[in-house]
Amino acid sequence: MRTTAELREGFLSFFEEKGHLRLPPPSVIPPPDDPTTLFIIAGMQPLRRYFLGLEEPPSKRLATVQKVMRAGGKHNDLDDVGRTIRHESFLEMLGNFSIGDYFKEGAIELGWEFVTERMGFDPELLWPTVFAGDPELGLDEDEEAIEGWLRIGVPRERIVSLPRSENFWQAAETGPCGANSELYYDRGVENGCGRPECAPGCECDRFLEFWNLVFMEYDLKDDGSIVPLPTKNVDTGLGLERGAMLLQTVGSVFETDVFRPTIAWAEQAAGVKYGESETVKVALSVLGDHARAMTFLVAEGVSPSNEGRGYVLRRVIRRAVQHGSRIGLESPFLNDLSDTVVEEMGSLYPELVEHRSHIHQALEAEEQRFSQTLERGMRLFDEVASRGGISGEDAFQLHDTYGFPIELTVELAADRGLGVDVDGFERLMSEQRERSRAAGTFDVDVKLSGGRPTEFVGYEKTDVLTAITALEPLGDGLFQAKLEQSPFYPEGGGQVSDVGFVENEESGAHAELVRATRVGDDQVLTFRGDGFAACDRVRAVVSWKHRFPTMANHTATHLLHKALRDVLGEHVRQAGSAVRPDKLRFDFTHPQQLTRDERDEIERRVNEKVFENLPVRAFVTPIEEARRLGATMLFGEKYGEHVRVIEVADYSRELCGGTHVRWTAEIGPFAILSEGSVGAGARRIEAVTSGEAYAYLHGGLREAEELRGELERLRKESRKPRAEAAADFTIVDKEENVVLVEAKALKGGQLRDLSDRVRQQEKAAGVIVGSVDDGRAYLVVNLDESLVGRGLD
Repeated sequence: MRTTAELREGFLSFFEEKGHLRLPPPSVIPPPDDPTTLFIIAGMQPLRRYFLGLEEPPSKRLATVQKVMRAGGKHNDLDDVGRTIRHESFLEMLGNFSIGDYFKEGAIELGWEFVTERMGFDPELLWPTVFAGDPELGLDEDEEAIEGWLRIGVPRERIVSLPRSENFWQAAETGPCGANSELYYDRGVENGCGRPECAPGCECDRFLEFWNLVFMEYDLKDDGSIVPLPTKNVDTGLGLERGAMLLQTVGSVFETDVFRPTIAWAEQAAGVKYGESETVKVALSVLGDHARAMTFLVAEGVSPSNEGRGYVLRRVIRRAVQHGSRIGLESPFLNDLSDTVVEEMGSLYPELVEHRSHIHQALEAEEQRFSQTLERGMRLFDEVASRGGISGEDAFQLHDTYGFPIELTVELAADRGLGVDVDGFERLMSEQRERSRAAGTFDVDVKLSGGRPTEFVGYEKTDVLTAITALEPLGDGLFQAKLEQSPFYPEGGGQVSDVGFVENEESGAHAELVRATRVGDDQVLTFRGDGFAACDRVRAVVSWKHRFPTMANHTATHLLHKALRDVLGEHVRQAGSAVRPDKLRFDFTHPQQLTRDERDEIERRVNEKVFENLPVRAFVTPIEEARRLGATMLFGEKYGEHVRVIEVADYSRELCGGTHVRWTAEIGPFAILSEGSVGAGARRIEAVTSGEAYAYLHGGLREAEELRGELERLRKESRKPRAEAAADFTIVDKEENVVLVEAKALKGGQLRDLSDRVRQQEKAAGVIVGSVDDGRAYLVVNLDESLVGRGLD
């Protein structure tokens, strides 16, 4: 027994001979009923229900090879990878388990037989450790384990008692736990610290712990107390790579045969040799470890994101790219690196072969995304590092602009002996999250497997560069997806879903949005098209022709609601609504049909507020403040601590999550189409605004499509006096039919309107307008399609 494959199979065969049932390799993702860790961090975790007595095991003796991921949370070895001879983020754990069968004595005897007779280790080089006891738990030194080791011939001086931090195992803050006994291998004084007291538990590399025998007999409660489990159990874990390291007498786990294909590929591709320098050694070790981690995680359905498992995967990928760049690997290289893992381990783990194309897509997209910013980010890092320590502001900019996880910044700084103001970074991140919440973005549990919650940016943007975080084909040319950032408003609050499209600007793939569906506070998007995959970088665009009239109709429902209460009385309450681009529907409580005079007065009041061109403002405030302001709330609706208010000047305030125009004049004319009953005590009004109202009032619904464009032109014209009165501008240059304009104290829509007006007046193909307002610079670039066709952006 020498190779990793021989050790893996030899272990399972040995314990099958001893009456253990060999189980297939479980997932590295915990089962749904185990929220204690992001990933499986121990072989016993998938068997947790057996240990707790909640389920009958298929056998009282079990043996497994468990994929383990120790990155994220309490059990995090990611940052130590490559810096020690033994730490890995992804590893295989060989385990034998007894559920109410043998206990300490049996586990010790089986373990000793395997390591001395099957692995061939010299008994004189093996040192067991045992639990020294803990007063807080009310437990004494583990005399039973000491007796077990003495019984098989280990001298008392080679049995070392260690504290709870070293020899008491718990996978999480609660659940099955117990004292453990670890086996250490003495690699010789030449690998040690040289101190006379050096022994197992020392941080040096002389004594390597490779097998942990856990005596699982307690259940750890929330209050820190322990109670006995239904049965006394054994949970063991022999690290495959550490065992292979000792069998093959090499210097670290990364020099074993299981890592050799991956590291050999990286050596050849980069033109380096393992061990030629510390930088190369660390980088190749990281690549060897991270190649396995990223390949297995993607194969099991994890996608890169900014939360949870996806964030760990993103960190792993970005660390691999960064370490690869250190030794001269040029992106893209992750797919080739991953293929070495598939070739080496695909026969044991067929999911790697089955999902190879998906693995390639996910890794390529994330690598491309990070590689584009790595070089620029490193220039900024070098600049700030040359001044000394990394401030919280610098770390935040590296994260926000260049996608550097704070852990990467800390790691890069440590390489140069520098510190990082992590507290300052966290403060700035917290402020950013608060701003996001105030803007109406979402931060909730993931609803679609593999994708983090979508950040909704549709209040501010209708055209964004973003990424697909999860994708599921539906057939018939349809697929569902989640975006990292989405401008698409999902159907809800009476407002219909946005429509629009996504496109991959590199491949040219295009898909039309069929529906944006609200899932809790998250969203799932349904598209028609093909050529997309999870992790694709895409442009997401909302159809303005659909969004604008929908916004106009939504703001009109607020004006209508207020007008109804003013004309009919305070008893009127909203009983439902439907806001679409072509019309609005508003249901309200009222005992009888409206008279002609009431209907005309309601319509007149709404139009009056439209023509007054009142400002429309959205803001988030504590719900108690919203009540104090008199904001209208839906009866029976449950609201959170903070709510979004839509305020139309001093006329109307309502709680609402929908999209709205900025000024009431943008609504255009308002016309009631019908009013009728929808049940006892409830009435319904259907109405139109904007282009549909213009067409209706002129008796030509068939002309609505043409007149929408004309109304949009009239809407812009109606705003000109306001912009012109405020506009103070100078034409400073004209060259090749492009006009350069300097304006004073203009921004936003006024600046855009000015650019349109100058283009029209000057008959120019392009206008560039710059302005400074309140100390901030604003720039509008307004180009004709002919200039875009010539390559201008």
